Amino acid sequence: MAVSPHLARACAVAVAVAGGVGCNGPRAPAPGRAALVVARGPSVTSATASAVAAAAPRAVRHVIIVSEDGLRPDALMDVRPPVHAAVMSRGAYSLRAMTIRHASTLPSHAAMLSGFDVGAHGLDWNSWKPERGFIRVPTVFDAALRAGMGAAAFVGKRKLEHIAHPGSVDKFSRPGFFCKKVAEEAARYFVEKKPQVEFVHFSDPDERGHAVGWMSDPQFTAIRHADRCLGTLVDAVAAAGLDGETLFILSSDHGGHGRNHSGRIMEDRLIPWLTWGPGVKPNHRIVAPVNTVDTAATTLWALGYPPPAGLVGRPVREAFVDPDLLDRRRDSP
Repeated sequence: MAVSPHLARACAVAVAVAGGVGCNGPRAPAPGRAALVVARGPSVTSATASAVAAAAPRAVRHVIIVSEDGLRPDALMDVRPPVHAAVMSRGAYSLRAMTIRHASTLPSHAAMLSGFDVGAHGLDWNSWKPERGFIRVPTVFDAALRAGMGAAAFVGKRKLEHIAHPGSVDKFSRPGFFCKKVAEEAARYFVEKKPQVEFVHFSDPDERGHAVGWMSDPQFTAIRHADRCLGTLVDAVAAAGLDGETLFILSSDHGGHGRNHSGRIMEDRLIPWLTWGPGVKPNHRIVAPVNTVDTAATTLWALGYPPPAGLVGRPVREAFVDPDLLDRRRDSP
């Protein structure tokens, strides 16, 4: 698959000034299973950071959180799908991020979108059980809706509705199980309604992991499908002229091994964490530890919302060229 025109231009600039992750299409997986300690790309230089800061708008007006269910970071690096490679060159990334110990889809996504662990958010099961109610803590959706700015969620799995309690989103939709329909509807909605926070969930890598196995060729094919779905979303935002004010965060809820995941071993808990958009360092490998609860914290911080009491997540400030300047601009009237 060729890199889309919008991403190709951005990637060419980032690679030219910073080097590191390239923009080529998928490469053949290395023989055997990839090591969990992945190759390190160079951090952005101060000169490059200054040039990017001067060229790009700094105001974050929208955040799109993309979760690729079951995506292990070493699988991502084995496949090297072109859209993912391009956005890594555009932004900051960690390939050693961690999900919570309860590494299942519903509990982990609840932590991702709230910034709280299971003991606080209360979603300790992993299926659609409407009689059990909804998340017990505020989420990034609540913050956007309280400000009158709009929130939406497009998912492949019905059980994620437990995280979007009634009244917390303007739109909750499950267009289909696989990512093609999810990405297409999410892209259309974002361009038309411009919600401040949008969550987009791709089921494909997890489905193939459970059916055939993590790090299998069918799962690698599913990751390539997810790459095309990501391209649909990114291109729509760019074509609408909204990419200069939209922060993307891409991550996963868990990894896996064999045909399952429990959180007891590292392969289950290691996840990728990528971000790109206004004020983000290009082609920067994040050194600080990153946890899935930091996704919610980074979203709230970038949008200028105070964290709720007891939040355990912390903003990934290292990903930004000048987080102090972002603080000042965010806090100015």
